[in-house]
Amino acid sequence: MHEVGVGGGRGTARPAEYLHTYAELAAWSAYLGLIDAATGERLGQNDAPATLRTAIGLREAIFEVFRAVGHGQPPPGPALDEVRLRYAEAVAAGRLGPAADGTFTWHFDGDSPDRAWWPIAVDAVRLLTTGPLDRVKVCAAEAGCIGLFVDTSKNRSRRWCTMDGCGVDAKVKRQAKRRTAARTGP
Repeated sequence: MHEVGVGGGRGTARPAEYLHTYAELAAWSAYLGLIDAATGERLGQNDAPATLRTAIGLREAIFEVFRAVGHGQPPPGPALDEVRLRYAEAVAAGRLGPAADGTFTWHFDGDSPDRAWWPIAVDAVRLLTTGPLDRVKVCAAEAGCIGLFVDTSKNRSRRWCTMDGCGVDAKVKRQAKRRTAARTGP
C-alpha cells in the first residue's frame, strides 16, 4: 500500500494539511511513483480544485477505514462507501494488464486530473480485500501522531509509524522518565 499520510499531527489540536493545490497533489503522486515525473509535471499544470477535494476526501475515508481496522473495529460505513465509490471510478478509468511480477494490475493512462489518486483507491481496496489486515497498525506515539502503517517486521512488533520520528521520540521520553525515577529513588 502506498503511503497516504499527507496530513500530519492528526491527534493534535491543529493538524497540518500539506495538500493545498492540485499541483501539490500531482507532485506527491509523482514522488510516490504513482505517476511518472513527466505526467506529474503535465498534470500539475491543471487547476483542479474539485479533484483535490476528491483526493483529500478519499484520503480521509481511507484513514478512517484503516484506523478502525488497526484498532480491531468495524470500519465506518460512510468511509467504506467513499473508498468503494472511488475504487469503482478508478477501475472504470483504468485497464487491467500484466504487471512486472507476472500478475495483473490496473494501469492508468491519459491526462485526467483524477489519475493522481486512482492508484491510491486501488491499493486501499487491494489491502482491504487481500490483506494482511492483521498487520495494519496505528502508531503508538503519545504526541498525537495517529499515523497508520503496515507492520512488515518479522515478529509483528513494530509500534511506531517511523522509527526516525515517533519511535525516537517515544524512546527519548521513556529514557527521560527512567532517569528521573532513578534520581528520585524508590
